[in-house]
Parts: sequence; structure tokens; C-alpha cells
Amino acid sequence: MSETNTSSKRRPTPKELRLSIFLPIAITLAIWVVGAVILVIVPQQLYLGLGLLIGISLVIYLIVWTRRARTSLRIVAILFALPALVGLSWGTITGSFTYTFTGLLITFVLLLLQRVLNTPLSYRAAYRSFSRGDYEMALDLISKSITARPDFWQSYQLRALIYLMKMNFIHAERDAQKAADLNPGAHPVYNTLGQIYLAQNRFEAAEEMYAVALTYAPDYALYNYHLGLSQYRQGKYEAAAAALAAATQGTLPQDEYDLQACYYLGRSLERQQQAAAGEAFAEMAHFSAALPMLRRQISHLPEYPHKAMLQADVEEIEQRLVADNSREN
Repeated sequence: MSETNTSSKRRPTPKELRLSIFLPIAITLAIWVVGAVILVIVPQQLYLGLGLLIGISLVIYLIVWTRRARTSLRIVAILFALPALVGLSWGTITGSFTYTFTGLLITFVLLLLQRVLNTPLSYRAAYRSFSRGDYEMALDLISKSITARPDFWQSYQLRALIYLMKMNFIHAERDAQKAADLNPGAHPVYNTLGQIYLAQNRFEAAEEMYAVALTYAPDYALYNYHLGLSQYRQGKYEAAAAALAAATQGTLPQDEYDLQACYYLGRSLERQQQAAAGEAFAEMAHFSAALPMLRRQISHLPEYPHKAMLQADVEEIEQRLVADNSREN
């Protein structure tokens, strides 16, 4: 199923979720502590101190949260957030909700305008056509989008996916590489390059791309899965087992991925004659209900060189599940 997930969307990693929960809590506690200190030392300046502290804390939070983004994007994010931060701080100082509401409204309008103006309409139309499986229409629309906005990396990313579905690997690789050149920190682009290489059985190149993707999105389970699959295909069973184990410990987007990850993990451990292989295969049984969907997904793939391997793996997964079920009965 490695070529079926063509979307660039992803779930947050456990590390990102922890950061999103604990950092605001830490900032809130810090504000309360500093507020208590201000109340004891200079109580008459409590609201002024709290307002400034809230504004500064939120700016720090925004800087930390966008630390992996491009510099230009970080600057835009901070500029757009300033009206809300100023409104919130001044509203706290004066005790008036009007300033807070006005600041938040200005930031919301700026974000809305930025989204509308920054994303070409032809790109949105192309993405809708691509999602429906109308690749010819999607290709025509996205090519027009690139002509109008040659600096919009997402358009090259989408066109690479369209070419991948049409099995035009040369053009798919070229467009994905162009997207990476425009935005080197965009990890979905390296995922797309990895998909292109996996589809062609270029496993060493796919391994390299997923290693790069993980530098920008550490602990992302889906990238660990594909990295492990690339290594498994090359016979790098120890490295594959490590990557696949990380994938099973994370959050994969579908049970079909969990089913495959457990299988490839078990096979990697089995090739190393490790007893833990049995545990991986036992865990695989928990996702047996995903097998029919996995079979359908692979059958609907274009005739990639990698497809035959995936189909053979599905057959073996089914045989193992049947054998395990027979032993239990």
C-alpha cells in the first residue's frame, strides 16, 4: 500500500501533541507565578505587568511553534498574530474586552485573506479533480496554476503526484525535485519522491528520501514505515526492524499500514532469527480486519514495478493470518 497514500496531510506526531499540550500549560503557569510576584512587589502595576507578560509569552510560543518553518513564513506568522497579541495584552491592561475582540478579528481577517490570496484557484480546482481520480483534468488545471504562479511549490508537488498516478516517473521526479528546490523544508515533498522511487523498485533512493523526510518530521510514523519498507526490500533487516518498530509505536493513518508494518517487522526479525518476530506477527493479527481493504487498495494501484511485490506480500500476510487462526482453533 506504499503508493496509495498520495495526500500530503498527516496526523501530528506524539512529540508534537505533547508540545502542543505542555507548552501552553507551562506558559500559563509561568504567567501565574510572575503575576503573583508582581502582586506582592508592585500590586499597582499588576494589570500592566500581566498584559505585557501575556503578549511576550505568546510571541515566544509562536516563535517556538514555528521554529522549523521557513524564515519568511515565521515573520508572516508573527506579523499576522501581532494584532491579536496587542489586543489581548491591552485588553488585559485596560480591562476592556473590546480591544481583545478587535485584535482577534483583525488577525482572523488577515489569515483569511492570506489563505485566499496565497493559494491559486486553479490549484484548488486541480486538487479536487485529483481527489476524484480525474487525472487529465487535474493535470491541465495544475499546469495552468504553475504557469500563473511558478513559485508555488505545492503545485509542483501535486503535479508530481498526478504524474506518479499516470506512471510518468521522469516528470513526477522532476516536479517533486522542483518543489523541494522551492521549499527544502517541506517534508511531504520527500515523501512524494520516496513514493516515486518505491514505485520503481528504486529502494536505495527511497530510503534516502525518507531519511531526509524524518529530519524535518522526526518520529513521524508513516515515514518510519516507508523507511523500514525501503530497507527491508534491500535486505537491511536490522535497520528495517528499527524503523518499523518506531512506526508501530507511533500513529499510522490507517489500520492497513499497521497490518503491513507488523508483517514487515516480523519478517525483518525473522530474517535475523530473533524470537521477537513471533510477537510482531501476533500483533499483526490485531489488524486482520484491514486485510480486505488492503487487498482492494493494492489492486487499484497503477501497474507499478513495486505492485507485484506488494501483492505477493498480501498473499503471505493472509496465509499467516489463516495459519495463526487455525492454530488458535
